[in-house]
Amino acid sequence: MKITFSVIKADIGSIGGHTKPSEKMLEHIRSLVRAAVDQGLLIDGLVTYTGDDIAIMMSHTHGKNAEKIHMFAWNLFTSATGVAAKHGLYGAGQDLLVDAPAGNVNGAGPAVAEIEFERSDDNKDRPAEAFLVFAADKCGPGAYNYPLYSIFCDPMRNGGLLLNPKLRKGFMVTVIDMENKEGDRVIDINLPERIWDLAVLLQNTDRYAIEKIRSRHAPEEQIASISATRLHNVAGKYVGKDDPIAIVRTQGMFPAPEEALEPFMLGHYVTGGARGSHVMPIMPVAISTPVTGPYCLPLVSCLAFSMDATGKFTDEYVDMFDNVAWDHTRLKIQEKAEEWRRGGFIGANMASEAELSYTGMVDSMEKLNQEFKIRPTS
Repeated sequence: MKITFSVIKADIGSIGGHTKPSEKMLEHIRSLVRAAVDQGLLIDGLVTYTGDDIAIMMSHTHGKNAEKIHMFAWNLFTSATGVAAKHGLYGAGQDLLVDAPAGNVNGAGPAVAEIEFERSDDNKDRPAEAFLVFAADKCGPGAYNYPLYSIFCDPMRNGGLLLNPKLRKGFMVTVIDMENKEGDRVIDINLPERIWDLAVLLQNTDRYAIEKIRSRHAPEEQIASISATRLHNVAGKYVGKDDPIAIVRTQGMFPAPEEALEPFMLGHYVTGGARGSHVMPIMPVAISTPVTGPYCLPLVSCLAFSMDATGKFTDEYVDMFDNVAWDHTRLKIQEKAEEWRRGGFIGANMASEAELSYTGMVDSMEKLNQEFKIRPTS
């Protein structure tokens, strides 16, 4: 049975600034998701939030980029925007960048990650389906470059690359150029033989990001899907960071959950933070964590699911970062953030010039450039 797992996420309003969506908004969306399951549009669905972003997780049989699924999610976000506006929440409808998307919501504002796979108890390679959903807030889509490189390229970090013969056959990684405005400019890179080429691209997290990863042991199997697009290219101006999501299938011929989580112990630096214009370490947090700390620290949550042969989720999920094992990591990242943020606006502490060119700083620079003069030579 072909199952599609879709996660669509957006910031459509939050309490007291960029903190969290209201319970009224969440319950409004959850009630409509339950109705869609009862009516047969969805097999199953779950609604969560990370920071001020609401994520709708759906299993169905309509395939990737299905208009009826994407428009269902879009209509959920637009109706919940009405709830946010009614109660005076900040940024109502912020991530809905067009009046009406054409068929699907890719490039229209919400973040989208989708994987389609054959689900059967008789599947020799995948008799059970396990996957992780990462949801990040206050950062750009390149936030997953470092973790994914560590998981799929580095046996010092992922022992499965040495121990599992199916992983040793490698992967095909699709990277997207997020600065290209005339369509999706992508490149496929085979691993492990081209890991250095991949590193050259992923170094620039503001321009290049991993979009998907496939198995070379079973080329029909997609392992990971990441929401990698440039929202400010759609709107024609800076509209904030992209707050990406990622689906990573785990176990068996794919990485184990612990191998996929380990890179987040570092608190690697990402573009984002306050006003989306700083460089800050990303902090792993429990699901349903609001943005309440200093600097608008970038956040990432992670849920682990299983799915039965009909596409139904298990009654329970595991909140992978809601554990005392991550408390030390969070304290370490807070210390990194405090020290780094002391640098203020100077140099590497703020986003790249390309990112800042979409902010109000461009107007200031234009005015200042008019005052510059060429000094006469003596």
